[in-house]
Amino acid sequence: MKKILLALIVLLSFFYFFGIYKISGTSMNYGLLDNDIVITYRKFNLIERGDMLVVKHPFDPDNRLYIKRCAALPGDIFFEDKRSFYLQLDGNSTKTKKLAQKYDIDIVSTKNGYFIKDPYVKYYGVVHNWRLDVPKVLTKLPISLVKKDHFLMLGDYRDNSADSRFFGAVPRSWVFSKVAYILKIPRSWDTLLQIEETDK
Repeated sequence: MKKILLALIVLLSFFYFFGIYKISGTSMNYGLLDNDIVITYRKFNLIERGDMLVVKHPFDPDNRLYIKRCAALPGDIFFEDKRSFYLQLDGNSTKTKKLAQKYDIDIVSTKNGYFIKDPYVKYYGVVHNWRLDVPKVLTKLPISLVKKDHFLMLGDYRDNSADSRFFGAVPRSWVFSKVAYILKIPRSWDTLLQIEETDK
């Protein structure tokens, strides 16, 4: 009886601290694919650029949760042009330039200061499908500031993702957990070639 009770406590504790989700859709291709499993941590305080988070989608009719990547933090300035995403850290042009030069990341000079170009391509495998005809909201965004306690969330498969480009930066209360571990389904190269390029 004690072993059963202990097992139950351990199980309840696990689900209190962790969430398990099965990936459905293409918006995080190719780091996360259909049927991959992610384990997420519910009890966390720090959100950093690049984190994959489980967030509320305000316009989803089924109230599903979505997994997206945190692309900008409160105080960051961003814009998008010709499908490229530009980021100024903390709204600080000098800080942005120094970081880009230190880590050999593409940077552009604009009338609003320096911006890193496509900051998540180098490390996270963000991809575009140039064959897709996508709505303007996915290709061009005006220069904007992320408000306090809000987080800009984008899909890694930038040309087929319902994310902050449609519903804006999400408040902290809409962030439910942070991806801690990814269980990828083994796939052959032939299987990978069959991956859907867009959600039906």
